Amino acid sequence: PSFLKGPMTAYAEGEGLDISLFLAILAKLGLTKEHFERPMESMSPGQQKKILIAASLAKPAHLYIYDEPLNYLDIISRAQLEKVILTYQPTMLFVEHDAVFLEKVATRRIEMHPFG
Repeated sequence: PSFLKGPMTAYAEGEGLDISLFLAILAKLGLTKEHFERPMESMSPGQQKKILIAASLAKPAHLYIYDEPLNYLDIISRAQLEKVILTYQPTMLFVEHDAVFLEKVATRRIEMHPFG
């Protein structure tokens, strides 16, 4: 997320996002109006991760592919992400090692084991 700079609204416009949907998802992820007015580079890695997740979910897609979406997120943010995924129910393929998150969110699991 180190490339995130400037105001969130400018980022959303540059990405072609529906600003209302983007901000609604961010609100569900726990960002407040104060966050919307701050430059993105001043935010924590967890807050920046939320911006990227919200931007992804605000774009129409048939399939979302996430690699370890819980990285940089605290426990409260993880619960908020679970709620967003359960609310919007996107079709997702994700790699994640958090068993509790998988239990709550995943509908199917593919377990991979190293050769040996």
